[in-house]
Amino acid sequence: MIKKNNPRYNKRKKSIKQFLLPIAKALPFFAMLAFIVWRILESDPTEFLKAQVSWEIDGSLPIDQAILEDKIQPLIQDKYQLNLHEIKQVLETEPWVSAAHVKRLFWNSIQIDIEPQDIAMRWENINCITKNKTNCVGYISTTGELFIPKTMIPSDAVLARSEENQTKIIKLYTDYQDYQILSGDMVITAFSRTNIDQLTFNPNIKVILGYQQQEQRLERFIKAYAKIKPSKKVKQVTFDMRYPKGFSLSY
Repeated sequence: MIKKNNPRYNKRKKSIKQFLLPIAKALPFFAMLAFIVWRILESDPTEFLKAQVSWEIDGSLPIDQAILEDKIQPLIQDKYQLNLHEIKQVLETEPWVSAAHVKRLFWNSIQIDIEPQDIAMRWENINCITKNKTNCVGYISTTGELFIPKTMIPSDAVLARSEENQTKIIKLYTDYQDYQILSGDMVITAFSRTNIDQLTFNPNIKVILGYQQQEQRLERFIKAYAKIKPSKKVKQVTFDMRYPKGFSLSY
């Protein structure tokens, strides 16, 4: 018979406890790990591999978020190689998007902030016979950029008429701003640039400035109009300011 106070017995009993204790402590961890693996196998594993995109879109943007999501779908299939610069470039090809700010939140998670275009002018192409053709109508932004979206919205912005040339349109927008400053309280409602410049003021006062000395001619018109001020009953008045020392007036 082995006595309880036998040193060999105590040493053996202690060794068994020491062996089983770490296993007992690790059991909850392995149980949790097994549960997680089971949940992954039960669900769709591909969901864990998708890139996560958070959107911040200005409410005035006249297009659905789904359109923008479709644009970048090919670029977010590989979660390990999310090219933020390429995503930004693709989003900014959408005419209504002024700027797309893309930043990484985590290795497969990004935040996209969308700024819409601000309309400064409505635009019509002078080379179009009908407005229903492609590239016949659009808008000029507050940065002077011409954009022609598929989705049009109502706007009471000043109407610009010109050919479709971005460089010339930037110049047109700059000149429009200068003309409006010179005109003071008289509001320009339309600006047509063909081979000559022609302005329309509210209420339906047309001013032909020609192709040179436009600012000087506009200043002469402002002075002349202040003296003449045609009757409000007249539906349309045209001032032709292309004369060296005067102008012609037609009703």
